[in-house]
Amino acid sequence: MAAKLTTLSAFVAAAIVLATASSAQAVDNTPLPTPTPLSPAASVTVNAVPAFAWSPVSAADHYEFQVAADAGFNSPVLGRGSDDFTTQNTRATLLKTIPNGTYYWRVRAVGAQGSVSPWTTGRSFRKLWTAAAALQSPAGGAGLSFGTDPLKLGWSAVPGAANYLVSVATDPSLGSLAFHTTDDPTGIPKVQANSLAISLALATGTYYWGVTPVDAEGNRGAPSAVASFSWSWPSTTTPTVTDLDAADPEVFDPKFSWNPIPGAARYEVEINSSSDFALGSKVCCSGTTIATSLSPTSPMKDNVYYWRVRAFDPDGNAGVWNYGPFFTKTFDKTAPAGPVTGTAIKNLHMRNNVTNDTSAADESPSSGYQTSVPVVSWDPVPGASSYEVQISYWSGTACTPVAMTVKTSVPSWTPLGSPAFGANPADSRFPYPAADYSPILPGSSYCVRVSARADRVNIDEVFGDPTYLKNGNTDDGSPLPQQPAFEWTAYPSGGGVGCAAFTVLYPCSGDYLAPQTGTVAPGTPLFTWNALNGAKSYFVIVSKDENFSNIVDEGFTNVPAYAPRGAFDPTTYPDETTNYYWMVLPSTNTNGSNASPLDRGNSHYANFQKQSTPPTLLSPASGTSFFDQPTFRWSPVLGARKYEFQVAQDPSFGSPIDDVTTDATAYSSNTTYPADTILYWRVRAADENGIGLTWSATGTFQKTLAAPAPSSTNPTAGEYLPVWTWSSVNGAVSYDLAIDQPDGTTRNFSDFRMPATSFQKLTGTGVFHWRVRAEFPKQGYGTTPGPWSVSSPFTRSIGEPGGLHTDAATDHVLLSWNPKLGVKQYKVQVSGRPDFATTVEDTTTDNTAYAPKLSDVAYLSGNQLYWRVAGVDGDGNVGDFSPAQQLSLRPHLKLTVQGRLRKRRRSEISITVKNASGAWIRGAKVHVLGAGVKKLTRSTNMWGVARFKLRPTRRGRVLFTAKKSGFQSAGITLRVR
Repeated sequence: MAAKLTTLSAFVAAAIVLATASSAQAVDNTPLPTPTPLSPAASVTVNAVPAFAWSPVSAADHYEFQVAADAGFNSPVLGRGSDDFTTQNTRATLLKTIPNGTYYWRVRAVGAQGSVSPWTTGRSFRKLWTAAAALQSPAGGAGLSFGTDPLKLGWSAVPGAANYLVSVATDPSLGSLAFHTTDDPTGIPKVQANSLAISLALATGTYYWGVTPVDAEGNRGAPSAVASFSWSWPSTTTPTVTDLDAADPEVFDPKFSWNPIPGAARYEVEINSSSDFALGSKVCCSGTTIATSLSPTSPMKDNVYYWRVRAFDPDGNAGVWNYGPFFTKTFDKTAPAGPVTGTAIKNLHMRNNVTNDTSAADESPSSGYQTSVPVVSWDPVPGASSYEVQISYWSGTACTPVAMTVKTSVPSWTPLGSPAFGANPADSRFPYPAADYSPILPGSSYCVRVSARADRVNIDEVFGDPTYLKNGNTDDGSPLPQQPAFEWTAYPSGGGVGCAAFTVLYPCSGDYLAPQTGTVAPGTPLFTWNALNGAKSYFVIVSKDENFSNIVDEGFTNVPAYAPRGAFDPTTYPDETTNYYWMVLPSTNTNGSNASPLDRGNSHYANFQKQSTPPTLLSPASGTSFFDQPTFRWSPVLGARKYEFQVAQDPSFGSPIDDVTTDATAYSSNTTYPADTILYWRVRAADENGIGLTWSATGTFQKTLAAPAPSSTNPTAGEYLPVWTWSSVNGAVSYDLAIDQPDGTTRNFSDFRMPATSFQKLTGTGVFHWRVRAEFPKQGYGTTPGPWSVSSPFTRSIGEPGGLHTDAATDHVLLSWNPKLGVKQYKVQVSGRPDFATTVEDTTTDNTAYAPKLSDVAYLSGNQLYWRVAGVDGDGNVGDFSPAQQLSLRPHLKLTVQGRLRKRRRSEISITVKNASGAWIRGAKVHVLGAGVKKLTRSTNMWGVARFKLRPTRRGRVLFTAKKSGFQSAGITLRVR
């Protein structure tokens, strides 16, 4: 045994030496036979990259395969390794797609020692991917409406398409694109799905669209036909105008309203005095509103007005103008211009300091109205914040000239005196008492005209019709016939003795007539007191404190009555929950000199409270919940020039959300309020001088922002990327989308202008949950989010490809399957285990066939193999694998040759046969043929060696072929020199 082991060792050593020596010999350059191309056929046209096939060459160890874009193979297509590679298979496939065009392919055999066959003649094929998408929805020429119809485009899937270019344009040639995506704001939108939801609001018009498929390498396919659809916005509505204060004909308080328009984000209202809406005649309104009603916050002059309203979508596209009924706006106007019956000023009459009865106050009823204390009074006018009083001299035949024109907020007028310089008992505490520096005087008759005065339009006055007072108690809307209102006979004389203190004259407490101590005045009051014997003038001082250190008003008069006013402007007092204090300081001189000093201990002053009637909240009722924009209404307040309206989240109104000043008695909010929380509102009047009066009671309400409702037709599962739609929310300017992904992360998307979304790509498979919410506009800029919708599931899957086919023979393997719509690539795995715990190959290809190069030992060993394939989407997500397919191949034989052949010389040649693992194969039959040698067959010994003694008769090639049951045959050539 030891000798045998030694001999074996020596043989092995000799074999190794021979093998080493042979590797240094020149490579046999005898050409191999040329393979025969089988498919694709010459000049064939195909719609996808084909699999390539050729006949086997028995002596070939492997093959070299090439594809090029020119017949000379000087224009590679994919690059070396991708379009120029070696394989032991007689089938070849490309891993990537190629553009449409004409291509050439060829192959040659390569022997184990490097000898090669000639290239096959380059065979051409034309790749022409002509499959085009069929446009499915909307139907050609369909009419769609913004606000009610989600704009969803759908088309048939195209085999081989990884993406689609979707052109939406305003022209049939698709040159003027109207829709882009955020990642490419100028290019054509590209999506993975075969559907697309337009996320922005298009302008009204006709649009054209088409789809071009794109393969996995970005090569474009055939464009679809071009279809059209019309996009319109039914933005008509019914405008109405109502008078909020219909009970008072003196004032027209308009509220403009209209029905909500689906899809509208804002509305524009225009009020114009010209029926053609000339730009220069526009009187209202600037900006837009998110409400469906509007009450102008600024006044308008008396006129006939025309108005219209139009909606704007979230992207600022305007709808049509909707024209409301014209209306006539008047303030305290009688016929024919206005609806006020009788006179504009009601109950205009004379009175005195003691009585409001004109007859009782008339000192000489038989001679016209005569008085020593002229006081003109009238009823307050709804909508008036002040009044203009004009006093004219009565010439005996006419009311001329004008003696004075004054403004007052008190519905009474009294003459003021003209004090001497320095005559002022309040001194520096109120340096300038109210006075008429060109006063009217006793001894004359006077005419009176009174007009109500509303808020200003910019700097222009808004007056009611004047009313003329004649003969003390006759009010007339016409100045004709002209008559005096009263005759001022003289300053009052006589009167009460008062309550003197140290010879200084003061009124007694009973001399203070109105307002009396403890009373509450709803407005700035008319002050009256008893005339005092010896007094020829009076100073009236009003203070907020009992010490008269905080004086708010001082007037000088020659009569025992004072209606607060300035020489030119009205005087008003703020509302107070504490007392006002007033005292009268008489003077024995008409110019007020030597007036009684300010002495709170002896003046017997009176007090009162000034509390205006606050507005009554009319609507909404407390606790009301709103889905839309609320409109707030309240009752008018006599004497109000404007109103201050507030909304806050706290009942103390520390940080108001709204703080608005308006002339109207209603306000339609242009603010998106916080949702689902109690909100508080209140309103107060502001008087002629802008002084805020008593606040109303506090009302409450809640704003409930609407949540979108996902459509019941939304898909809940599928392989294709979905289109999701939801209900349109009135007043929303955009929508937000949140998607909970299968890996637990959440992605947020915003600024969807339409109630629909689709995806350019959707990463991953598994169960997604999505929800949507509306964004509502704020008054200035920005948005307020509403509540999220219910969460909706969507299970995304990528199903297994079908139509799997295994083409396996002794010389080739070709794996193929049917195209799967919606995937970009395919993942092919080959394994020696059915569970694919380990793989022989793990390859990704764009195409639907794969030819392994068979270089791995697993293909040569003859063991049972398995293969499977899965689709891969554009984000690399691998779908479900197909069931494992069996791949059975007979093991390969590997031949090596030792020795040389020369013409007419006998040589010994050794052929060694091994399996793919390198183990010697015993009993293999080795045949020899060619170059003038006799056909012989030898069997391999235990070391896998078969020996031949050959004497070739000519130069050429000798072919050795080995065969053994259960193995693929193999061959090797040796050149005869």
